[in-house]
Formats: sequence, C-alpha cells, structure tokens
Amino acid sequence: MNISKAIKKQKKSSKRFKILLIFIFILLPIIVLLTDMTQAFFIAYLVFIEALILLALIHKVNWEKIEFSCHNNKLKYKCGLFSKELLILCDKVELVHTEKSKDDMEIIIISTVRFKNKSYKPITQGFLKKYPMVNEEYIKIKKLDPENMFYFLIIRKGSLVKYNLLDIIFKNCVKATYTLDAIENIKISRGQKEI
Repeated sequence: MNISKAIKKQKKSSKRFKILLIFIFILLPIIVLLTDMTQAFFIAYLVFIEALILLALIHKVNWEKIEFSCHNNKLKYKCGLFSKELLILCDKVELVHTEKSKDDMEIIIISTVRFKNKSYKPITQGFLKKYPMVNEEYIKIKKLDPENMFYFLIIRKGSLVKYNLLDIIFKNCVKATYTLDAIENIKISRGQKEI
C-alpha cells in the first residue's frame, strides 16, 4: 500500500476509535442514571472506567500528534501534546538512521550541535550497543572528525506521519549520511516502495 493511502486509512481508523471512546464515555453515565444504579460502588466504578477512557484517548492523541516545518535550514517539530517545539539544524545533522517500520518506526538523528533542543543526548556506549548499525556509521564519522562532540535524538511519536518527516529530513539534511534502513524507509516515504 502507498504511504499516503496508509496515512489516510490510519487517520480514518483513529478518528473512528476516538469517536467510539467518546460515545462510550457519554453513554456509560446515561446507562447508570437510567438503570438507577446510584450506589456508591457503581458510581466509583463508573468514575474509574471514565478515567481509563480519558487516559486512553489522551494517550492515543499524544502518540499520533506530530507537527513539523522546515524553513531556512531549520527543521522545527513538535511530537506529542505536551512537548515544546524543538529545532534541528539541518546542516549539523551527520547521520540519520531508522529502526523498525510502520507505526513503530524510530528516526534516529545524530548531530554535532544540540542548539535549542534538550532532547539531544550525548552518544554513549550503551546507545551504540543498542543500535549496532549506527555504531558502524558513527565510527566512520568519528574518524573523519575526531574533535567534534556528537549527540543523538530519537523521534518515536507520530505514527505513519513520521514517514513524511523522514522525507523532509532527507530533502533538507543534504550533508548527512543515511543508513540502509533509513534509505529503505525513505523509499517508502517517497512512494517508491509499498508499505
């Protein structure tokens, strides 16, 4: 399936899920009132279920929300409901890698600067052990520029819309190196390969 069709299908499915949760959220108190089950146990149970429904709805919206724009070599993005807008300087991106695929895809960005972005963390041995493909490319980059400090960023939220973000990264981070996994996911984002 083409990525744009998959995104539309996912958005419709997500919308149906949210409508169903809202319908259940409204219907449960009405049923309790109509059946006259106003004992403390039923009210407490209803409040607990309503809270779980709200948490599920917030989690779903938080997981899917991603906004991004790129102007003047600056990629601004926001992942989730409660995060601030963060910045990636496209010229400073050295390596782009992706792990997994479809909804679970993780975009891993390695940069030489962490300007206005506290999500960047210094590269550690634990990180390199967890992502061996990044380790191979990182060693090559480090040999070329041993003086620089490198930082990594992982983008997990955004469901299938992350493919559009990956395409924007590919168009704007022209100096970066892309791993084989990243290239395969870029092909999907550009419609050259089916998801």
